Amino acid sequence: MDRYRKLSVYLKERYGTRVHRLIIDGGFSCPNREKGKPCIFCDPAGSGFNAYHGLSIRDQVLKQKERATQKYKAKKFIAYFQAFTNTYAPLHVLREKYEQAIVDESIVQLSISTRPDCIPNEVLELLENFKKKVDVSIELGLQTINSKTLRIIQRGHGIAEFVDAVLRAKMHNIEIVVHVIVDLPWDDLEDVIDTARTLSYLGVNGVKLHSLYVVRNTPLENIFINREVDFIGFKEYKDRVVAFLENLSPHVVIHRLASDPPRNMVVYGNWGMSKIQIVNEIEKELEMRDTFQGKRWAK
Repeated sequence: MDRYRKLSVYLKERYGTRVHRLIIDGGFSCPNREKGKPCIFCDPAGSGFNAYHGLSIRDQVLKQKERATQKYKAKKFIAYFQAFTNTYAPLHVLREKYEQAIVDESIVQLSISTRPDCIPNEVLELLENFKKKVDVSIELGLQTINSKTLRIIQRGHGIAEFVDAVLRAKMHNIEIVVHVIVDLPWDDLEDVIDTARTLSYLGVNGVKLHSLYVVRNTPLENIFINREVDFIGFKEYKDRVVAFLENLSPHVVIHRLASDPPRNMVVYGNWGMSKIQIVNEIEKELEMRDTFQGKRWAK
């Protein structure tokens, strides 16, 4: 019995086969970074970790497709624009970049990672038009529902912008996946629960849970080195993830339960454990407590 709604199971139910994600660097920037005040945890490379950086979008897709087909026997793919803010460009530029990613009918979904304050209505209309060719989803960075913490981590937007973006995207029938950092040291357990419940009320389609890690050459590295705040231990991380899942609608798809940082780029992260180890421990915790996603959502 699965105790939370797993992405792999959901995708297989939806598309009838294994679906592999292709990570694309679209050459975008970020308004916060251009203003000289990026999110304190933001990787200078934009969290892309793309081995095919520098290639055209089409070539990135084709090379990753070839590898995934050979290694995983994958037949269907999601074109995922990941690095930085992938709606931060003129409309004609966005249209051209997105079209380059849809190389053939094996691309079944276009997934766009962006900020809540960078989705004007004309971009939503563009994405809705792409639904004639493929499924479309937007991945929004929120991280927490705590407004004070949002200011500390320099997100550059508030809760109102996030809620507005979700509601407008839903009006265009575009699926929403939200990124949440569960172990922000400025948040407590109630903040985690409030975040889960807010996302449930808004009717988002998916959630990506992240464990906080410290990338070199970021403001967060200075905070870590100077010991300005106590970072959360793994036991508390497990507790927070379990509480989040319990208070989340069972209809929301869980895209991940922990981060997977590149070891050569971080000075702290994941308590010396792999992502698989963390996921296994969380699943054991759910089993031990005999609990599951949505257990407390209806209460």
